[in-house]
Amino acid sequence: MKLSAGVLAAAAAIGLSAVGVTDAQQTQPRCSSVYTRKELLSLTPTEWNTVSGVLRTMQNQGWFAWFAYLHTNWFSQIHSQSQFFPFHRRFVYEWERVARQYNPAYVQPYWDEMRDYRAPATSAVLSSNWVGSNGQGTNRCVMNGVQGGWTMSYLGNHCLQRNFARSGNLGPWYSPEYITSIIQRAPNMTVFRPQIEFSLHGIVHIETGGDMATRASVNDWIFMLHHTNIDRLWWQWQQNGHLWTMDGPNWDGTQISLNTNIAYFNEPIRNVMQLGYGQMCYQYATNPLSRRSLIGGVENLISSVLPPDVLHKWFPDSAKVPSITFAPGAKPPPPSNGKVIPYPREIPDSWIVSMGNDLANAKNARADARNFVEAMNKAGYKSPY
Repeated sequence: MKLSAGVLAAAAAIGLSAVGVTDAQQTQPRCSSVYTRKELLSLTPTEWNTVSGVLRTMQNQGWFAWFAYLHTNWFSQIHSQSQFFPFHRRFVYEWERVARQYNPAYVQPYWDEMRDYRAPATSAVLSSNWVGSNGQGTNRCVMNGVQGGWTMSYLGNHCLQRNFARSGNLGPWYSPEYITSIIQRAPNMTVFRPQIEFSLHGIVHIETGGDMATRASVNDWIFMLHHTNIDRLWWQWQQNGHLWTMDGPNWDGTQISLNTNIAYFNEPIRNVMQLGYGQMCYQYATNPLSRRSLIGGVENLISSVLPPDVLHKWFPDSAKVPSITFAPGAKPPPPSNGKVIPYPREIPDSWIVSMGNDLANAKNARADARNFVEAMNKAGYKSPY
């Protein structure tokens, strides 16, 4: 009997984003020290005070407007093609670099959205103690949290807006199992990028709504939390045999390569490919809160049996792990409140088109996610997440 703990073993192997070793592709000097990006809810009170204080300063100094302007004006060059990951890694780093000029203790956190995928609106992240909840009133103004009551200046003065989908009934989004499956299956950037961009990436933007559903989404600091997490997932895929993988289309129709310049920043993509080198002097911590999360967790419990054909198709790396067998008559441990994986919310075609994104790629990503859920449910898989 094969236990889907093979999924666990492979996921745990890529969970800790340690700084890798150099090779012939690396042209940047190794960092003398690295700082660690943590999941938001794992910040200490002192760390959160540092972050929230710097955010207020950056708002007062016009940095939210500046970064929203950059993201808006370069939007078409950084989405629906392979600039997506390197641009946003460099973009988030630039935000962090500016923030650390105000306080060197600032480190950009991330939001592990897979942990909250079944009911995102109930996440502590979206509470008054952290980033604030849904917008209120006719204009859907955010009234609590770190940006509560803020007036954003880019694209005209307006309150920071959030307008959760379906009157606040967010999700389900994308399960940790599905994101792990993408990381294991995607053979190149041409496949990996749309599967992430048009699943977890897109749904968080559109379902949060308000400013987050526009090209000026940087107005909402959830953008930085979200894209730091997207960067973390890219790094995990890179460590899964794709450290220097960069292929697919560039915004101008040419084929992208490590020597292609990052949009706006005018420096080669290779400069941001390996964490711990050049300016990328950071790493990602394993999330201590994610005992229930495959991505970033090391104490996972997967207790349902996956047939070999399902395991090989959807978790090829896990299929290589020696199977766990039980004595005759023995049974695997029962699920820990196991539930079927729900179908994720789908990004509306209208939003894909309005953002100038590739509708065909989006539909392919949507079908892949549906097929995954169908395969897991048909196999009788019950998720503890």
